[in-house]
Amino acid sequence: MVPNLDLILLAFLHGAFISFILLLLLSLAFISLLFSFSLTLFSILLIDSYNVYSFFSQYLETLKANLQLGCQLILLAITYLFVTIVLAMNPVFQVVASKVRVLKHAIQQMEEPFKFKLPKIPRL
Repeated sequence: MVPNLDLILLAFLHGAFISFILLLLLSLAFISLLFSFSLTLFSILLIDSYNVYSFFSQYLETLKANLQLGCQLILLAITYLFVTIVLAMNPVFQVVASKVRVLKHAIQQMEEPFKFKLPKIPRL
């Protein structure tokens, strides 16, 4: 048997644990450096895209105004179409309303014989 095998094994485990901790710290440092590099690259990209956007902003503002005007004209055309349809259907509504009035009058005429009228009580 090898003398002091338990001490050698303990020293090996201690060294492995220390190596694991150092590798963990090294990987965390590498990940943080990678994250900071990515964040810096993204911020540079945003700043450059803002400069490019400011160059094209006058064209984009014109395009935005044209799209808004187009949407408003479409809404105006749809409103005009619906108003025309409603005005064209106005005689239809009047015919239906007159039929309802005639029907109401006929129902009142049919109910007239069945109504019970209370006699008037004279006031004292």
